[in-house]
Amino acid sequence: MPRQQFDPTLIQLFTAETARDWMEWSGFALADVVNEDETPAAKLGAVGFVKAPKGARSDFDFPYDEVVIVTKGRCRVRSMSGVVTAGPGEVIYLPAHLAGTFEAADDLELVYVASSPYGEANRAIKAQLLAAARQ
Repeated sequence: MPRQQFDPTLIQLFTAETARDWMEWSGFALADVVNEDETPAAKLGAVGFVKAPKGARSDFDFPYDEVVIVTKGRCRVRSMSGVVTAGPGEVIYLPAHLAGTFEAADDLELVYVASSPYGEANRAIKAQLLAAARQ
């Protein structure tokens, strides 16, 4: 089999510092770096970064599965199934339709990965958050 050439347009590197279109949600700043609207070939809903100060809290009830990977600080997730606290290098899985509260136990940074149909479920709210951030 012939060796494939490296195509730099297919592999991309993202950092929180180079992320654009930051949005604010309940004290949490978030930015998608890949999502199914802007990257139609992506086989997932979205990947992005979150930053939040200690004490930030947000309720959630996502219509899609989401995974968060903590890169700095600690976060706490409370739901009907209990409380989970995670620190750097740890992963929390949030199944679709699990209602709960997300809390920054410390100054927090994390990466999130959302499954499809992320874009379908969030197009309107994302437009509202971006509009509010530009004001």
